[in-house]
Amino acid sequence: MVTTMLPMPNTKMKPTFAWMMALAMLVASFTVPSLARADIILHDLKGRTVTLAKPASHIVVDDGRMIVALSFLTEDPVRLIAAWPHDVDRLGQELYGSFRARFPSIDSLPRSTSNAQDMVVEQIFAARPDLVVLSLYSHPAEQQLDQLAQAGIPVVFVDFVSDPFDNTDRSLEILAQAIGRSGAAEKVVAFRDQQREMIRSRLAGTTERPAVFMETHASTQEACCNSPGTGSAGKFLDFVHARNIGDILKNKPFGQISLEYVVASRPDIYVATGGAYMAKRAGLLIGPAFGRDETRQSLDRLLARPGFRDLPAVKAGAVHGLSQQLFNSPLDILALDLLAKWTHPALFKDLDVEAAKQTLNGLMAVPLTGSYWTE
Repeated sequence: MVTTMLPMPNTKMKPTFAWMMALAMLVASFTVPSLARADIILHDLKGRTVTLAKPASHIVVDDGRMIVALSFLTEDPVRLIAAWPHDVDRLGQELYGSFRARFPSIDSLPRSTSNAQDMVVEQIFAARPDLVVLSLYSHPAEQQLDQLAQAGIPVVFVDFVSDPFDNTDRSLEILAQAIGRSGAAEKVVAFRDQQREMIRSRLAGTTERPAVFMETHASTQEACCNSPGTGSAGKFLDFVHARNIGDILKNKPFGQISLEYVVASRPDIYVATGGAYMAKRAGLLIGPAFGRDETRQSLDRLLARPGFRDLPAVKAGAVHGLSQQLFNSPLDILALDLLAKWTHPALFKDLDVEAAKQTLNGLMAVPLTGSYWTE
């Protein structure tokens, strides 16, 4: 306990004035400490202002990939989770296995609805969180948000999916501020800025724009062809001075283009994305769980589809595989590095993406192991 001594009044001053000064000093000694505890003011991606009395420590999320973002901010991201959707395929089965090996409690955490479902407020109440983090493209009813507000549960909106190129860094900073770990976010954002600036500077003045066909969730059992539009991953292709043939989808983040259009577009580079979740869809198998031969065989099956062998990209051997798990989190800077290297190999022949992965691993609670891309 700190004792504040009242100064003795100066006999040369008028008594009333002296005691007024003493009283003011006494009041200040009690009010200054209260000013030191400032509220946390968050400005989310919907332009809402959310106030937290203290850093959040018990969070409900509506997308498992947010756990990857949290792993850049704290040594134990699972301890922060009050409930999550258990959407293992979105998180990535291999990465989930790494989380589970280090934090076994992730299996037994309460379940919440994902952003692909209608919110169940009762699940959130049962988890007793001090913060709910929702995806920008989720659509909870205003009545549900009011119920949470009335219960004193704050809600913030972030985005790592619908427009990751513009929103990932800001979303990471919002999460970091919410849990009192802004310094950790600054390190990650600084590295991501460094990588982007390196790519930007090397491409300055380049007029070459090779045509790229990125087939997301590439599968032999489903209609061809899934592609990013001008949003989402399409912005990554635009940044590396590539022409995304899916740009006919305009402002859509993703959509479907016909095989006939793909053939007519004569892409210079083909990039397929997939992962362990594509095993049931006869798609690209890529990631730590698969050896080089298994990944190559799945890629060969994709190229055996009618029309693919005649694509300029395939004839030139400009064919690449990329794990979908590198998107939708701060890990997507690795995808950007790879796209730069694949679209402009002469400019980026010395770009060491594996070294960039190791840098990110040094910032993560659960590092990536194994390979997430192939050439």
